[in-house]
Amino acid sequence: MFGQNKKNPDINHAKLGRQVEQLLFDDYIYILGSTRKQVWGSLLRGFFTGLGGVVGATLGVALLLALLHYLGGAPFIGHYIRGIADSISRTRR
Repeated sequence: MFGQNKKNPDINHAKLGRQVEQLLFDDYIYILGSTRKQVWGSLLRGFFTGLGGVVGATLGVALLLALLHYLGGAPFIGHYIRGIADSISRTRR
């Protein structure tokens, strides 16, 4: 069952590869022929690229902040952050 690596001698890998390549090519030509599918695909691709960038940046900043917190903070930035927080609190009054 699992873990067994037996090859099936009846499978012609070259023929299978050509068939998969032909299917992919046919699908590509089908999409090129439809402007609606091109626009929809580009829209989805752009949306998920942007979403991935935002999620990745958020995780990266969170890890950086967690590392800084673990190491005892960053005294060289704390002064600037405190100044920004004071400025925001003064403008709200």
